[in-house]
Amino acid sequence: MKNTAAKGHPVIYSLLWGVVLTLAVSIASAVATIQEFGDMGIRNAQACAFLVMAIIVTVYMKRKDSSLLSFGFRKLEAKPSRAVLFYIPLLILAVAQPLMNGINLELTAPEVISIVIMTLLVGYTEESIFRGIIRHNLRFKGPLFYIVFSSLFFGILHMANALGGNDLIHTLLQVINALLLGCVLALLIEAGHNIIPLIAFHFLYDALAMVSNENLEHEVLIVSVLNILYLIYGIYLLMVLTRRHRNHNRTM
Repeated sequence: MKNTAAKGHPVIYSLLWGVVLTLAVSIASAVATIQEFGDMGIRNAQACAFLVMAIIVTVYMKRKDSSLLSFGFRKLEAKPSRAVLFYIPLLILAVAQPLMNGINLELTAPEVISIVIMTLLVGYTEESIFRGIIRHNLRFKGPLFYIVFSSLFFGILHMANALGGNDLIHTLLQVINALLLGCVLALLIEAGHNIIPLIAFHFLYDALAMVSNENLEHEVLIVSVLNILYLIYGIYLLMVLTRRHRNHNRTM
């Protein structure tokens, strides 16, 4: 009777993973804010929530498949291949914000270490859930359903950032940004079938964003540029997947 819950109610089961993660991080943030821990204290509290979720996620995946292959954890090929081309644009996306805003050189060593630990946990946990577990749970519904569902869900859950005091415009920008990025990552896991490059990108993207200078005046421009890059990248990946599907049908 394994996977009965996932097979019988894959959408609800998938929703629960994202909701539990968001609640855990939100509660940790709220407690740290009430205790007046400061920015680094709040970040460390969030990191603790992500650590707990990372352990839960890892145990769950290992119990379902000890090799983790069904969740996208595959060895990276030593020799260069065409698949690498799928991931090159990720580097451009990751460095876009620090290139436009510059690096915050006033950050202390403890702050940088805190950011690195936090973003490592975020990258691993969120990708394992959204591009690993949820994709595994929804495999019975097909790639298209998974891509649309996970993209929308990833974007909507980032509305929790509104709890941080952001205004409506910034919150909407974050949601749209997360939705488009979620779509690109969902397309990538379908195209490359490897979650490791996505975890590495997620970590690098968040880490570089957090060590970049804040520039609220240019935020709309930066997010707009990123969204355009997401759209171009997403269209390219969609064309690749469509071409593969057609070739597969011809050979059958």
